Amino acid sequence: MANTPITWNNANVIWNNNPYTWDDIALVKEVIKGGRATDDEYVHPLFQDEKKKKRLVKLIYKTQGKVLKEEKEIKEIKITVKDVKILAKEVLGINVTIL
Repeated sequence: MANTPITWNNANVIWNNNPYTWDDIALVKEVIKGGRATDDEYVHPLFQDEKKKKRLVKLIYKTQGKVLKEEKEIKEIKITVKDVKILAKEVLGINVTIL
């Protein structure tokens, strides 16, 4: 995926029935660039930023039809390769391959 910033012209998103925000889409695009897989966990420098990781975990739960009940859970949750693939498919409408 190229390092092209998201714009209205290249977002490739249908906004009429889209439950995701512009920020959700930008976050997922950021996550699928530059991460790496270790066993079943997906590791990304972005996860060092607690606010972004919290937003990402909530978004993962949203795509799975779940809701976080306690904020403290977020620190303990590991983001998997499967989670990132689901996010890319649900939020961006694309299939990604993570090596």
